[in-house]
Amino acid sequence: MKRNNTIFKTLLLRVVLVLSMLVLTFCQEKGEDIVDANKDVSFTKYSEISTLMKTAISGDDDQQCIFFQYPFTFYAQLSSSSSIEVISINSDDELFDFFDQLASSDQIRLDFPIHLIGVDGEITEINTLNEFKDTLQLVVDACSGSSEYEYCHSNNKKVYICHNGTTICVSINAINAHLEHGDELGQCD
Repeated sequence: MKRNNTIFKTLLLRVVLVLSMLVLTFCQEKGEDIVDANKDVSFTKYSEISTLMKTAISGDDDQQCIFFQYPFTFYAQLSSSSSIEVISINSDDELFDFFDQLASSDQIRLDFPIHLIGVDGEITEINTLNEFKDTLQLVVDACSGSSEYEYCHSNNKKVYICHNGTTICVSINAINAHLEHGDELGQCD
């Protein structure tokens, strides 16, 4: 009985995803992100989020801004197929290959949550595409050595945050989460 229930739930999820992707596919113009009623977003290989993902993990391990915790899954509506493809990504190389193989009109959607791994192994959970985009933008900016941040790590991978009146040193992948709940960049006065 449990197996049948699991199969039913899996089939129902696939039907909902297929319908969502079909609606999104017919409503999107090239290169634009669109939002559905659930605030989830479908995107293309040329969307800002795709560029941020590749930029954040470019370089060797010493230069790389963050690390993705693999595997993670994409749902892809490929222009060469009428079905939704489920694609599991297991490494940075696979992610780059995946983006390279996409056609410009292919629609992709991430299966959340996504986990980011910071310089000391701390994990940040990301639950929406908007949160992922905002986090990646801050990561890329901070990793580039922007003067907007006070660094507490020699490789620009940790910054000072004023958290509830106390100065803390956090991984760049956690900046967005701290700013979201009212913390401020930099040391406390």
